[in-house]
Amino acid sequence: MTDIGKRVKSLLSTQTHGVLAVIDRETGIPYAAYVNFACASHDYPVFLISSLSRHVQALSANPQASLLVANLPEVGDVLTGERASFLGLCSQVEASVDLEHAYLASHPYAAGYIGFADFSFWQLV
Repeated sequence: MTDIGKRVKSLLSTQTHGVLAVIDRETGIPYAAYVNFACASHDYPVFLISSLSRHVQALSANPQASLLVANLPEVGDVLTGERASFLGLCSQVEASVDLEHAYLASHPYAAGYIGFADFSFWQLV
């Protein structure tokens, strides 16, 4: 793995929030929103999202997505911080104890959502 590849992998594994962009199914226009994620198996980002959300509705029609992850400096120009966009296909994945533990390690306040029937895990590959 190149030095850049290592830095990008490190960025993805150390951050827990990013901007997920999808193609809105009603308008065909890109839609982006700030989301929580965790890296589980194979270092792919996983999201816990409600089926009521615009993201899931869009991904159900078109799985193409991108995730912007950044480590922004506390002061100065935010464009000097490390950042990377990850492009791929997003699909619903089966919940497992390991997946739930990995997600809750980064987002313990999400424990209440995991049990809701309308929430599911989605993974960007």
